[in-house]
Amino acid sequence: MRTIWHIQRYPIIMFMVIAAALLISLMGFHRLNLDVDFSDYFAPSDPRFVAFNSMMEKFERHDQLWLLLETQQDWRDKEPQAQLINFIDKLKASQDIVSIQGYNQFVQGTAKEDKILNYKAHPRLASVLSANGQGLLLQLRLSNHRVQDFKTQSLWLDDVLQRMDSDSSEYWQPLGVNTYFNGTHALNWQYARVLSHDLSWFAPALLGIILLMAVLFIRQKLWVLALCINCGITLVLSMGLAAWLKLTLTAITAFVPVIIVTLGLAYASHLYFGWRGEINRGQTNEQALRHAVKINQAPLFYSSITTIFGFSLLMFSPSPPIQSFGLLVAFAVLCNYLLTLTILLFFARHSKPSMTKGLDFSGVVAIAKWNAGQPMAVMTGIVLISAFALVSVSKLTLNDDPLSYFESSNPFSLSSEKMTQYFSGINLQHYVVSSAANEQLAKAEISFIYKFSRFLKRQPQVVKVQHIGDWIKSAGVGQNQFKQILANNSVTDLGLAGELSADKQSSLVTLYLQPMTAMELIAFEHKVGDWLAEHSTKVMVSAPIASNLMFAHLSVENANNMLLSFAVALIVLAILLCVLKRSIIFGVMGLLLNFLPLLWVFALWQLNGGFISLGTAVVLGMMLGIIVDDTLHLMLKLPDSKVLSERAIWLSLYKVLPVISFTTLTIALGFSIGLLSAFAPIVHLSLLSCLVVIFAWGFDVLMLPVLYRRWISSRLYKEGNSS
Repeated sequence: MRTIWHIQRYPIIMFMVIAAALLISLMGFHRLNLDVDFSDYFAPSDPRFVAFNSMMEKFERHDQLWLLLETQQDWRDKEPQAQLINFIDKLKASQDIVSIQGYNQFVQGTAKEDKILNYKAHPRLASVLSANGQGLLLQLRLSNHRVQDFKTQSLWLDDVLQRMDSDSSEYWQPLGVNTYFNGTHALNWQYARVLSHDLSWFAPALLGIILLMAVLFIRQKLWVLALCINCGITLVLSMGLAAWLKLTLTAITAFVPVIIVTLGLAYASHLYFGWRGEINRGQTNEQALRHAVKINQAPLFYSSITTIFGFSLLMFSPSPPIQSFGLLVAFAVLCNYLLTLTILLFFARHSKPSMTKGLDFSGVVAIAKWNAGQPMAVMTGIVLISAFALVSVSKLTLNDDPLSYFESSNPFSLSSEKMTQYFSGINLQHYVVSSAANEQLAKAEISFIYKFSRFLKRQPQVVKVQHIGDWIKSAGVGQNQFKQILANNSVTDLGLAGELSADKQSSLVTLYLQPMTAMELIAFEHKVGDWLAEHSTKVMVSAPIASNLMFAHLSVENANNMLLSFAVALIVLAILLCVLKRSIIFGVMGLLLNFLPLLWVFALWQLNGGFISLGTAVVLGMMLGIIVDDTLHLMLKLPDSKVLSERAIWLSLYKVLPVISFTTLTIALGFSIGLLSAFAPIVHLSLLSCLVVIFAWGFDVLMLPVLYRRWISSRLYKEGNSS
């Protein structure tokens, strides 16, 4: 307490320290990595991610950028083919395109110029021309020579693909042809656009909420100014931390500023309403401010600690962006706490109290009083609903699909549907089959690939299997003859760089799968793994390699870590309340008041068809640190002495319940901004967070008074009489 007011005696030094921190943060801004890449969700050291990158280097993949052309005619007809050749010529004139492969090679005859292997039916034709002839694929390889002209690779990619999209639409739309981009580049392009969309909505929405809170509740100009300055400084310092530590920033990170500003506004409001209450009682500005700090210092400190602890637990996630998410918010909460007790107090001391009162939530106390009069009904209802909620939550499943993170109207979603409609979809999985003796592929490896392929084709989840055997059969050569051809020619000369490694010791088996949930993908992985353990004794076969499968494992590991973090946070909360209030009963009450809201919300989520995903799992990790703050403010301000009366209880609640009602409204409104997002994880996180905050407020208002009167006041009253 003394330190807080001692600092206020030296405002120049205080502002110089803050200015120095801002300067250091701003100096690091050039280090911010603003490139957006879907692969950022994986840790660089993740064995599955390492294997994926190794496969991309070893084999020539053709899935970075696809252009799908859809027509009501037949691409095998002469007129559409002539239009296609003209379009290819236009594309080749672009300096951003290195090469174009796909169905155009069959139209132009370049796919059949291979004199080493003469195919009866080219194995790649079915992959670039649909069975009905109405859909075709072009694989575009981009030149990155213009990357240095842009600040980030994401901006370069956006410029290139926007040009290509515009040129393609301009050429094909008059001809009744639809164009769709798919592949890794198209995914990252839309991913970056979603981030841009979200930021464009989040900023004005935040300003709108601050303005709304100022007009309706905080009608003091200097207080509002101080809150805005605090939020601005906290944002700059947080981004400075991200820059200097080179944290991974992704689309989900766009929600971090929303959380920072929302929590900053909510936490500082405790001081404002404490100050306002004393002003209304006739105290001077200085007296009111000192009293507000005195009664809120401990709750603010412990609530900040629990929030920092809650968000810090996100760092146990296996995903770097979620780790960054947790670290940034935890750091921001610390900054906001320090700024609230420095800059905010500086401006508040110079504030001239106005007689205009803002809206308040005093009516909440009347609701709490009425509810406290029906303790048995309240307790019975809570027990019954919680029992049903436990049953519902037990049915929650993990169903995360990163390709469904975009809205159904998103261009990538539409192109993915077309890829499934005309071809075999985009749910690919790969196995690398290698020689156990580190030699050129021979009869043993090829025979195993055929056997493996037959097993895979019998699985209902598999749409299609591609492997080197397709090329051998289509060329009409035997395995021994192919072995000789392979020994005398390079993989590139044979046109098999996508199926064989350059050293000819490894071959790629590619599966096209039905759309599957995360758990279904993992179950399929185990089923194939069991078969391989029994039949792959003479060859080396890699673990399955696929981006969807990596996300499935990431989601499972993240959910498990968040569940463990939630359990740890609950235990720490109980211990903290037991120590602060010197009573185990307070610890039990804290557990119930913060566990049950999450239980009820996730039960409701399951009943409405919800599932555990990357965004919903984060709610488990972070929300406990937020909702416990109001519980701490309530419990630390409630009387726990033996000199206790009914009047003392409601007097304490009258001072606190309206304030936590304001903070609940603020946090709920702030988090609801995420519903404007075009990215599913943010929408899920936002919706569940809003519901948890509202439910937690309901438990604090309706359940806490009942429990306190029944467990605490009655016990203290009995102890007082017995003494």
